[in-house]
Formats: sequence, structure tokens, C-alpha cells
Amino acid sequence: MFKRLVLMTMAATILAATPAYAGQWMQDGNGWWWRNDDGSYPTAQWQWIDGDADGISERYYFNENGYILANTLTPDGNQVNADGAWIVNGSVQHQNESASLPISSMQSNAGDLYYTGLRQALDSIPLYPMETTGSEELDRVLNIIFSQIITEDMDTHDKLKACYDYIIQNTEYVAPACGGEPYYSAYGVFMVGEGICDTYSAAYAVMARKIGVPLYLAGGETHSAGGGFTPHAWCQLDYNGVTYIFDPQVEDDITNSVGYTMYIRFGGTSAQLADKYILESTVEITEKTKVKNEEYVKTKEFWKEYGVPLRF
Repeated sequence: MFKRLVLMTMAATILAATPAYAGQWMQDGNGWWWRNDDGSYPTAQWQWIDGDADGISERYYFNENGYILANTLTPDGNQVNADGAWIVNGSVQHQNESASLPISSMQSNAGDLYYTGLRQALDSIPLYPMETTGSEELDRVLNIIFSQIITEDMDTHDKLKACYDYIIQNTEYVAPACGGEPYYSAYGVFMVGEGICDTYSAAYAVMARKIGVPLYLAGGETHSAGGGFTPHAWCQLDYNGVTYIFDPQVEDDITNSVGYTMYIRFGGTSAQLADKYILESTVEITEKTKVKNEEYVKTKEFWKEYGVPLRF
């Protein structure tokens, strides 16, 4: 690829669609780097680059000295091939410059966000909506949120996506700064907008159960951006002999890193994400959602006294 990139330097300089991607590949004794039009070069970051000016970019990671990484894992845990291009399950990922949206080789034209066939699978699931969480207070909060993000014309896939988006857009990964058992539950995510992996997952699971999709919590380890594995919790769905993984907390990390939601942890199967998760146990969502109603009320009053801003 790099031999080809050298030949494409002039075309890339003249024809690049936007200033952000104009520039040219350079090479010295230490490796390949990208020189932007203004003479600067990316360091310690990802950058989409349309090296052949065809309107389709590949994504590369540049180290702190400005050289691309190749045939390795990047600091945020993504894989790059021998040419330095970002790959997922062995396939180079692309971005259409005219649309400024990622194009994955695993995407289809049938309305799938990332994993081909996921929409069809989710929309075929028989729904058994959870009528109550066991808490009037949590039910109240969920009803408010659903009135804001769910519409009657949505299919199951889009309802699950809306809930996934809501958690990612409205939650910050923060260890609890104040007490109260509900803080460590779905309620804490909804009311305070903060949580950790198991509470992100509890919040998503209870939203899915309200829709009627029987997600449950899974615990074990996930691949760490720094290498190796780290303790983690996520959501799973078993349907027609296939296990689907939903991980809003890791997706939130990825979204913060790349600047948009890729949905690479939204409904991937256990086979597709086999190198990312080690399952050790499953947990009923009741452990993270069904706190006694009086405890919710008590904790809500405690938060107010503590000065914690509440959303509902």
C-alpha cells in the first residue's frame, strides 16, 4: 500500500476533497508519516486520510512522534494492518468523505448500523414488555425518558438503538462520589448521569426489558486498550441459539475517542467479539434495578442534601 501511496502523493495533494485530508505521505528512516497541507503532522491521534483522492478515506493511528503504527494494536485497543490502516475482523474500515460517515465492510444496505442482519434478528424477537421494575420511582423516571426518545413508528431495533444512544449521550464514566445504594444501579445512571460498567449495563438492560427484549447482565473481562484484559460487565441477549452483546460503556469510551458512535459493541455476536470478552458469570438485572422503593426516595433526598444535581 505504501508503494502505491508514494505514487499517489501528487494526486492526494491536488485533489483531496477537504483541507482536513489534504497533504501527502512522507517516509524517512523511522517510518511513514503524513504531512498536512499547512506543514503540520498528526501525533498521538487517529486521522482519516484519503491517500488516493477517490473520496474514500482509511484511518491511521500516529504515535507521539508522528509515525503510523502498523500490524499492531493501537493504544485504544484497535487493530491496524501491515499498511497501518484500521481493521475490524480483518477488514479495512473506510469513510466516505462526501458523507463524513464510516463505511464498514460489515455494514449492509438494509438498515444495519454495523453488523449485517442484526436489524432483522432484533425485529423478529417476540416482545414481552416488563410492566414494572418493582419501584414506582424508577418506573416514573423510565416513563419520562421513553416519552422523550421512543416513538410508535420505531421497530425493536430502533428502540434499542434509541436507548443505547441515550445512555451514551447522557452518561459519564465516573465512580460514585456520593453514597446511596441506588447510585450503583440503573437509577443512578438516569438520575445523576454517572456510572461505571455494571451500572451502564443495568440501565440499558432495564430499558430493553421495558421494550420487551430480555437482556441480562454478564460479567467477566474485556480487552483493555492498554493490553490484556480487565474486569468488566456488559449486556447479553440469547436468541435462536445466538448470543448478542451490547456494551454501552465501552461504546461510550470509543465514541469519546473517535468523535462519533460506531455501534461496534451494539449487537455483535459472541463469535464476532470473541477476542474482546471473556464471560465468567451472568447476573439477573434485579440485583441492579430492584432496590426497595423507600431506598430510592431516601437516596434521592440524600442526593439533594449532598448537592448532587438530579435530572428528574
